[in-house]
Amino acid sequence: MRGGAALRAVETGVRVRYAETDRMGIVYHAHYIVWFEIGRTEYCRAAGLPYRAMEEAGLLILVTGVQCTYRRSARYDDEIRIQARMTELSSRGLAFSYDVLGPGETRFADGATRHVFADTAGRPRRAPEDMVAALERFRVGEG
Repeated sequence: MRGGAALRAVETGVRVRYAETDRMGIVYHAHYIVWFEIGRTEYCRAAGLPYRAMEEAGLLILVTGVQCTYRRSARYDDEIRIQARMTELSSRGLAFSYDVLGPGETRFADGATRHVFADTAGRPRRAPEDMVAALERFRVGEG
């Protein structure tokens, strides 16, 4: 929340594929982290700053931390929704929160990631002011 207003969420749909499950048909835990990345990538695309454009501009977003809490087991062929929100933003880095939801608002998992901006050699750097401003406008629902 920022100033009492809810942060914008971007929702992406995915169907659980057989390759993402174990022998019991339950999603293997590491795939939730992959789904977080899908949500984050689609969030940036919706904000008008797709990863490819940022990388072509020499800016990378490196993961520095991941947290995931598993609530219920998603299973093969379930339709899920990944909701991503940018919870923090500065010229040095950003953070996201995620909800992995199923039918009827069933919560399969939730979590968060932290990131630092870096150059193509992996050295921390500040993001351009115009890029940070565009992300902030989108984040709070102004863009």
